[in-house]
Amino acid sequence: MPSRVATAAIKGASAPIALSCPTGTRSLRPCAISPPTVVTQPCGIQVTTPSVSLALSSSPARTNRRASDYLFFQESFYNLRHHYHYHQHHHHHRQSISMDTTLAKLFSNNDQWVDAVNKADPDFFEKSAQGQSPKVLWLGCSDSRVPESVLTASRPGDIFVHRNIANQIHPDDDSVLSVITYAVEVVGIEHILVVGHTNCGGALACLEAASGKIAPPTTPLARWLAPLTSLARSLDLQGASTPKAMRKLVEENVRVQVANVVNATPVRAAWESGRKNLWVHGLVYDLETGRLNDLGITQGSFTR
Repeated sequence: MPSRVATAAIKGASAPIALSCPTGTRSLRPCAISPPTVVTQPCGIQVTTPSVSLALSSSPARTNRRASDYLFFQESFYNLRHHYHYHQHHHHHRQSISMDTTLAKLFSNNDQWVDAVNKADPDFFEKSAQGQSPKVLWLGCSDSRVPESVLTASRPGDIFVHRNIANQIHPDDDSVLSVITYAVEVVGIEHILVVGHTNCGGALACLEAASGKIAPPTTPLARWLAPLTSLARSLDLQGASTPKAMRKLVEENVRVQVANVVNATPVRAAWESGRKNLWVHGLVYDLETGRLNDLGITQGSFTR
């Protein structure tokens, strides 16, 4: 799978932010953040946001991408960061909802995001309501630090998503199988991404459980993670340091789940019917760097 990630070094941010360009590699020069601007919204909320400018330069292979397209990513990305202050009042149509500060922040962020999207693409929401045609299915972990749309700088409608604890694809799980079936047969996705990530809490729990006594799982979470615990036990990781053992377990887990997707009935049926444009990929997201890494285990009709 070709690399389509460019990185912008954001002044004032704690780490670089990776932006995925759907039409080719882009080079992004460091952005500049001007002094904050205080904006009073009609509902009375005062929001302090930085004015961000992002310098773009096209690669030789791709020159037809308009810089205005990136305004969507730029404004959406920064309006969802915490460079703001909000006050006591909430939007008029939400005054009937009793909200603490966490929920109020979500609604305030949503208002800012809608305004930014409408400014960048006035017809976006109208077009979005007419249907979806994503080319990617993301099968990932529920971890809050791995939001697929944010880390790939994708728009709503770009990625079909299913996430659960430790990115498991159990062969008898109707939830994930129904998602795969709908994605393949109805939505028409072309790429299934099985995405694990470093420092996965579910993987760590299984690594610790694997070193203890074998006992039947008694809770929903333990039953869900039982196959991953068995995998950890089979890898004989007790002599390795925790970071190395975790990395090994996370990667092997992705390999196992890719195999489960490949053997899922809707995927096999698509390939057996002669469908050529369907691939299954295994990726690991590094929390420490923000990078997606391809494990090089892609499967498709050409590998069958």
